[in-house]
Parts: sequence; C-alpha cells; structure tokens
Amino acid sequence: MTLTAPVQGIHHIAFGTKCTRATYEFYNDKLGMPLMHTENHKLKDGYFRHFFFDMGMGQALGFFEIHDVGEQPNYRTDPSTGLGLPIWVNHVSFRVPDMASYEAFRERLRERGVMILGETDHDFCQSMYLLDPNMLMIEFSVDTDTEKFGMTHDEAYKLLFDTPPEQIPESAYKGRKNPKVKIYV
Repeated sequence: MTLTAPVQGIHHIAFGTKCTRATYEFYNDKLGMPLMHTENHKLKDGYFRHFFFDMGMGQALGFFEIHDVGEQPNYRTDPSTGLGLPIWVNHVSFRVPDMASYEAFRERLRERGVMILGETDHDFCQSMYLLDPNMLMIEFSVDTDTEKFGMTHDEAYKLLFDTPPEQIPESAYKGRKNPKVKIYV
C-alpha cells in the first residue's frame, strides 16, 4: 500500500511585513496576485492586519502588519538574512504552468520594473528569482522534466541520511561560472 501525504497542497503561507502598501503593490499590482481577503484584529493595546493574496488553486500567500502585539523593537522581516542565512535559503517557489506562461510572466515583471535577480536551469525545472519588499526570496518555476524530479522514498532517504559530505558532488550553483545559472544583478 502506498502512503499519500495527509495534506492537499497549501492553504496559506504567512510572513511579516513592515510596509503593507509596498507589499500590496508588489504582489497585487506587479505580480498579478489579487488581494483576496483582509482581517483587522485588536489584541490588548495593539492591533494587526492579516491579508492574503490569491496564488491560485485555492492557495493563498498571507502577510501580517503588526503593531504592539508582542514584537521586538526593530524586528526584521527578512526571513533568511535576518537569521544570518544566505538570502536564498528561506524562499517561496510558485509553480508556473508552462514555458510560454513563464516567458510571458518574465516579460510582465520587466514591464513593471521588477528586478529579476537571476534564472537557473535545474534540469527538472527552470526558475527565476526576485526579492519582495520584505527581502523574501521569491522563485517562479516551470517544470521541464518531471521524471528527473521524482525518486523513490528509499532513494531520497539514502541521499538525505546516508551520503557523507565528502561524497556530495560539486553543486550546480557555480554562479557566473555555470552556464545554467544566469545572474542579472
């Protein structure tokens, strides 16, 4: 019997923002993800707004604007660099249905002045990367060879837990030296 995941995709993912207007303009106006829901809540002496953008297929991307609800002074919203990690570690990757849509979306971004940081051919998908106003890495990916992405649970487990560091092959992320990685900044 094959076990399946007990979930059906993502209901929503949520992040913090310090500038609701910039976040709204980025996701709604520039990326074309419609604002689909907003909640305003009082909490003791403070308040917060929780708002959501439609990612399609019943999935949402949410943000919190918070004021005096327990946040630390000078809190940061950059989920990777704020924790001392490279910018690309914590990110969200959105699925693009096909290469024509991917190319049209790239053109939309350029027309709206969104800086694309780079693109990568991962052998199983093509991805482009950008940063949102909260310093969250955003990736847009189109599958190019789904057979290269799948493996059995045992194969994945072995690579995850039974591969010593000295047996890990050189990474595909060679920056400017790798012809499969295009860096625009």
